[in-house]
Amino acid sequence: MTGARRIMVLLLGLVLTTSLAYAELEKNLVKRQPLPAAPVDIAQSVSDGRLFVLLEGGDVQIFAANGQKQESFNVGAGITSLEVSPDGQRLYLGNSKGKELQFVEISIVLQLPVNSSAVKGAENAPVTITLFDDFQCPYCARLVPTLDQVMAAYPQQVQMVYKHFPLSMHKFAKPAAIASIAARNQGKFWPMHDQLFANYNKLNAALIRELAESVGLDMARFDQDIVNPALQQEVAADMQLGAKAGVRGTPAVYINGIQLKDRSIKGFKKMIDAELKKVAK
Repeated sequence: MTGARRIMVLLLGLVLTTSLAYAELEKNLVKRQPLPAAPVDIAQSVSDGRLFVLLEGGDVQIFAANGQKQESFNVGAGITSLEVSPDGQRLYLGNSKGKELQFVEISIVLQLPVNSSAVKGAENAPVTITLFDDFQCPYCARLVPTLDQVMAAYPQQVQMVYKHFPLSMHKFAKPAAIASIAARNQGKFWPMHDQLFANYNKLNAALIRELAESVGLDMARFDQDIVNPALQQEVAADMQLGAKAGVRGTPAVYINGIQLKDRSIKGFKKMIDAELKKVAK
């Protein structure tokens, strides 16, 4: 068989194979979201998955990645196109009739109640850091020294609120969260917090109990608390709050209800200083 004929045979075999192969498309309707007007344009931020929907009449509705509606506002009836920056902090609005492009800075301020969560820092601090965390998360553990630096730099201006968001992939994250609440009930949340993160990569049931004993807990009371359904309900409430806020992973940090993207010490200070300037006005 000549080279040309061999190539022809191979190509024919490829065509026949391709024609026999097929893929079946599967689709599942996850959610229906009623809208007050017809959508004109839709965009999604890369960093947090928030969805921005431009409606007829100029209303923009913002949805968290899980479909929870977060906010809505009007940008004017003449707007016909919408795009969002990757970090979700700026909208680009097109007006076909006015022949202009608008740049709009946005930040969603969430209401994140403290409730019974553990708090560190000045009681009446003007700036609140709300942290959704997981005791088995390596990124959460790496953030602890940065948070310590922040609290040391702003001893009177900042308080930190700890919320539980144990990820399903981490087997002992939820037991660790419950153990930390049991420690909080004895006034020792933060020592337990520090020990859990110091051992985040080797947590198990026995070690969690050893750590509880090491921080000086009344172990009889601890053993009663960790099987108390109220503690599980508290963790569930934190997770529900996080889901409504759009938390998809940990750590998730909010400063006065605004999500922090840059979790470096520089990023913290920049946002905290901006919030302090607002208070000073």
